Amino acid sequence: MDIDDKKLKPFKAKALEYIKDKDKSMGLLNEAIQKASAQRNRLGEVWEKLHLLFSVFRDWLNGSYKELPKRSLFMIVLGIVYFVSPIDGVFDYIPFGGLIDDAAVAGFVISQVSADLEKYKLWKKQVNSEIELEKNRENSSSQMVEL
Repeated sequence: MDIDDKKLKPFKAKALEYIKDKDKSMGLLNEAIQKASAQRNRLGEVWEKLHLLFSVFRDWLNGSYKELPKRSLFMIVLGIVYFVSPIDGVFDYIPFGGLIDDAAVAGFVISQVSADLEKYKLWKKQVNSEIELEKNRENSSSQMVEL
């Protein structure tokens, strides 16, 4: 689906507001997670892609991931703002129509930031490996103390 600039234009100023206010952004993220969770079965494979967007945004908000270029951050926030908005290209109260529209925009956003999402996935995998390694060390140390 081709996403034109006119469709997203009303959401650009809102996205910039959220980027400037991390507390407000956390509320947006929570709202998006609730909406996506409620529609998980209907979202299908889009759920995984949305979850990735939510994850990178959360890690940026809490300061643990700092490698996200400003343009990609803007696109991700823009997509999330569009997703939570009940009045976007197709109103969410129209059965399936609004959700299909939201999924199309999410797909567009992901295509625009795919290289940065791949870098994020590698970073996240490394962080998770380091956490797991540390847990294993702690368990080994506590077992040795017991002996």
